[in-house]
Amino acid sequence: MIGDAAQYEGLVRLYGEFGDKELIALGRNMADLTETAQEALKAEIARRGISLTPEPVAVEVAEDEEEDSRQDLAGFAASAPPECVFEFEDGISASAAYLALADAGIESIALGRQSTQRGPRVVVAPGDAARAAALLSQPVEERFRAEAETPQDFFEPVCPECGAQEAMLEAVEPTNQWRCDACDHGWAEAE
Repeated sequence: MIGDAAQYEGLVRLYGEFGDKELIALGRNMADLTETAQEALKAEIARRGISLTPEPVAVEVAEDEEEDSRQDLAGFAASAPPECVFEFEDGISASAAYLALADAGIESIALGRQSTQRGPRVVVAPGDAARAAALLSQPVEERFRAEAETPQDFFEPVCPECGAQEAMLEAVEPTNQWRCDACDHGWAEAE
């Protein structure tokens, strides 16, 4: 153990009173703490089984960088903090939310049910999380739900690389752009 034992024990008690979000925020700035405080914080985080993921950084994106932004958002989606993730009971509800967010100018990405037992969800960038939460706290307009429910003669795409049927739609213009959830291969849909 590093430092004074009494100080360490006092910090362990203090961190034990913190909520998970407070611990995560403190853990992301761990380099600012003394070695004793770092050890006590690491012990409390390990005791609770909390995983510290790097805090995402919101970035202003120019219109000509929209495709890069979509790819960044897709990569971010896997480790997005809870305030950026909106989970839904079914794919239609997630699709309707995606459409409502797009209509409001909020970039998002819709993810289907995955083998990780997570249900359909929509992920937004940290800078849009508060606006998205406010929008999605209200019932989604019926027009978005109707559009999401309309059959599109859609067939689940199969990844040409690995054959998985777990693809994520990343863009729709000029053609549908897909990314495989299983192997991360990207491809454009044939016209």
